[in-house]
Amino acid sequence: MLYGDGTHDDTQGIQELLDSRTRLVDLPMPQVCYRISKPLVIHSNQELRLPRLAVIRLADGSNCAMLRNEAYAEELADAKRRAGADLPDPCARPVDENIAVSGGIWDYNNRGQLPHPWFFPHDEFPEYDGMCIYLRHVRGLHLSGLTMKDPMTFAVTLDRVSYFAVEDITFDFNYGNPWAVNMDGVHLDGNCHYGSIRNLRGACYDDLVALNADEGTHGPITDVDVDGIFAEDCHSAVRLLCFACPVENVRIHNVYGTYYQYCIGMTKDLPGEPTAAFDGLVLDNIFASKAERKSVYHKDGMGVFPLLWFESKVKARSVTISNVFRKEEQVCTPTVCLEKDVTVENLLLDNIVQQNRIGEPFPLLQNDGTIRHLSLSHLRTDGDALMSGDGTTLILD
Repeated sequence: MLYGDGTHDDTQGIQELLDSRTRLVDLPMPQVCYRISKPLVIHSNQELRLPRLAVIRLADGSNCAMLRNEAYAEELADAKRRAGADLPDPCARPVDENIAVSGGIWDYNNRGQLPHPWFFPHDEFPEYDGMCIYLRHVRGLHLSGLTMKDPMTFAVTLDRVSYFAVEDITFDFNYGNPWAVNMDGVHLDGNCHYGSIRNLRGACYDDLVALNADEGTHGPITDVDVDGIFAEDCHSAVRLLCFACPVENVRIHNVYGTYYQYCIGMTKDLPGEPTAAFDGLVLDNIFASKAERKSVYHKDGMGVFPLLWFESKVKARSVTISNVFRKEEQVCTPTVCLEKDVTVENLLLDNIVQQNRIGEPFPLLQNDGTIRHLSLSHLRTDGDALMSGDGTTLILD
């Protein structure tokens, strides 16, 4: 039975429909909203469809995910059964195939859950990580037309997912519980390949898109297209993380908005020297600038990041940055910055324009690392320095 009145629990009714393994579970518009208290589990060869504006809401005190897939749910159950024993390699586990989720306003109701589990331990809920939709071990995935509302941490997490499309997603985030931190939009962990992420709207209080190879099942991230990000006063548009696992063949284009940390960051995050490198990165059509960093973002006293940022010690082979337009009215930081001990073998900068509306000068490119081959064309700084820094450029053309 489905109630949809916002009072009765709809978990069992929706799960029974999913467990029937019918190809399409098409929920009607609820009278008020669907209320769930446990993670829904979707199966292979199945679509869960909600009306675009139908609300599905996590009940107060549930402290769990809203949606998982069967293969991941079985992995979690297996870990409970083994209770401390060695677990099989997650990358050897079977995968679900052909999963689709469309429509709905997915309201995690973070103020109704226990506070942020990364800062406040909750031993009575060992699986509580604050993630709304968590899909792992999937081949063939389509998420479309969702509004992700008020997660505790990440709105959508994909781990070991291939041949996927995530599109037409709106983020509607409050300021967290208790802080506006660690609230990613679409977060990819390791072993994700052959996918598109497109047409994302709304501010997130961490990375709107994250491609973090050294998280989750830990493995390469390759062949991903990110197309269309639209956000004001957002933490960052895209973060890429590569330390022991490579991130290769990624295009990020058509990015619009203002970002209070950075727009796009190539990072390693972990201590020590990276053993893997970025390669085949294309950043194109970036219309962005810095946003005011407010105290509610819980970043007071932290360093100020450039717009396009290579973190210290990052390694990259081929990177192209083109068609960037920055009209800066908030923060004087370089448009492109390579921190100390960064190494980039081939870096191409083409058709980049910065307009300084503040007055204090900042360079278009600050190089404190090593660029083996730098190619520059059609750059405009409106009087600010083109290049600065203590780094090394071996070949410049």
